[in-house]
Amino acid sequence: MSTYGAILGASIGVILLCLVVVVACYVLYAVSHMKALKALGYKNAWLAWIPYGVFYACADAAAEGEGEKVKLFGSLELPVMVFKLWWILPVALLFIPVNGTVENVITIVLNVVFLGCSYAKMYAKLEGKQESETQAIGCVSGLIPIIAVVKFLSYKGNN
Repeated sequence: MSTYGAILGASIGVILLCLVVVVACYVLYAVSHMKALKALGYKNAWLAWIPYGVFYACADAAAEGEGEKVKLFGSLELPVMVFKLWWILPVALLFIPVNGTVENVITIVLNVVFLGCSYAKMYAKLEGKQESETQAIGCVSGLIPIIAVVKFLSYKGNN
């Protein structure tokens, strides 16, 4: 009986440790994005705390001043609402019976294209650069979001 108790106790400890790490990562992500959105003058920076709201907020802040159409990476033009609401497609794919591998590939491509473009536009505005100078790091940030977290937290602008 004591062996089962030890295993149960260790399992609960591991679960609690994982929960603490997940919450810490979530808070770090939200704080960094909120800082960047505030630095851009975005009035609804609190959206950084809502899981899919942060994607809308980043796209909205990045598309500010672009007009009716948004240019993705300087070439492809999309309506601004498609750019702001791109995250609906990966959410919808969760409810459609699609092969998991196909769903993951689609989600990764959408993250690199739309989230990466949002990050590139945000980096350009925050750093006072041209968007073409920040496109590569924006795409990589769409694939590996910890890069955006580090860049946003290290930004030393006026908030």
